[in-house]
Amino acid sequence: MTVPFSNRFLAIIKNATLKAVNAIHDFDAAAGFTRIGKTQLHGYTNKTMPAVVPLDVALDLDQAAGHAPILTAYAHALGYVVIPLHVGPGDFGQDMSEYSLVSGDMVATAFRILEDRVIDLDEANEIAPKMALAKQLLERALARVHTIQKTGAPYPVDEEQ
Repeated sequence: MTVPFSNRFLAIIKNATLKAVNAIHDFDAAAGFTRIGKTQLHGYTNKTMPAVVPLDVALDLDQAAGHAPILTAYAHALGYVVIPLHVGPGDFGQDMSEYSLVSGDMVATAFRILEDRVIDLDEANEIAPKMALAKQLLERALARVHTIQKTGAPYPVDEEQ
């Protein structure tokens, strides 16, 4: 019998679970959104334990966190990318600011990966989520621009963005 997740993906899923818990606030608060208690939730973030968060609990945690770190980790482990169905216009200034940071990291990763002129599986798995996030941010910003083009109405951008 084969193991469904490598040790690397176990760590990624456990880190994503912790990220969701921290976004919610803490283990007590996060457990309140799920069918499990905080002790079991701690176990799903403990890297010395083999169990990972069940999908139904992961969905509850992701929803409470306001984004999908666990679902994204599961998808990544299976070779998929999570893309939201409803990418709204978002805030142009913030999206472009985030895009500049994310795209810089993505390009730096690409240069490092290309040093040996070969892209292996680990490198592809490393850069794919960075590329997907950059694409998502750019699509949100583009949606805002398309809204302006469609309506003809100007869009004020907060100078602090």
